[in-house]
Amino acid sequence: MKNIISILFLTTIISLSSCNGKTSALVENISANGKVKVKISATRSSALDPFKTEITVKAYDFKEGKLLLEVIAGDLNNENVKFNWTDDSNCVITIEETDKHIRSFQLIASESQMQFAEI
Repeated sequence: MKNIISILFLTTIISLSSCNGKTSALVENISANGKVKVKISATRSSALDPFKTEITVKAYDFKEGKLLLEVIAGDLNNENVKFNWTDDSNCVITIEETDKHIRSFQLIASESQMQFAEI
């Protein structure tokens, strides 16, 4: 009986401590010429849920584009979200999830076109 109470107590402590995880995140990046801005914002109701994530791209005079997805991660920050700009028009964005799975997104944004999709 004493072992069962100890296990329940330990389980409760672990469960409560996991509730203190982040429930929102924001990562932003701008191209070198300043014409393309990428904003990744995410929220979740508890630390155990996946982030409901919105990737927003504002480029040149185009209407703002958005991509909605769920991301399973402890946090979204500069450590697990990377922006690899090959030039002012091309960027590959990667997000590393908790299980080390990498999600990649290709952004092409110039004065004449804007394309953004998961690859």
